[in-house]
Amino acid sequence: MTGPASSLPELTVLARQVDIEVGKVRARADAGGGAVSVEVDAYGAITDLQLTESCLRAGAAALSDAITQSHRTACAAAAAAAQELRAPLLRDSRVVRAMEAFNQVPAAPEIYLQRRASRAPVDDDPPFGGGSFMGRA
Repeated sequence: MTGPASSLPELTVLARQVDIEVGKVRARADAGGGAVSVEVDAYGAITDLQLTESCLRAGAAALSDAITQSHRTACAAAAAAAQELRAPLLRDSRVVRAMEAFNQVPAAPEIYLQRRASRAPVDDDPPFGGGSFMGRA
């Protein structure tokens, strides 16, 4: 087999390897002079959080700020590391074409409204009492 389909298994292997490596990515950032340390994975999920006693005494607002700052810094580092690992895959022309096709906004479907011909109202209810099971004796 030759042509684009022949290298598909090769591309699949590369994609699997990249996915495995991206799954191993971790980044850590500290704030508050090391009082707060946050580790995240490539997707920004916190995988480890270390707090010192001193950061707990600093108050809720300071603790919240330190965690947020550490998390943002760690996320940026993890995202950069993951992007670097994905680069060989993202440079492949087949992947580029697939991503371009995936990112295209589909054309809005045309809407066809079919109007029904108007009809005269039909009164198909029997007169009061007529045909009712209650009127039977």
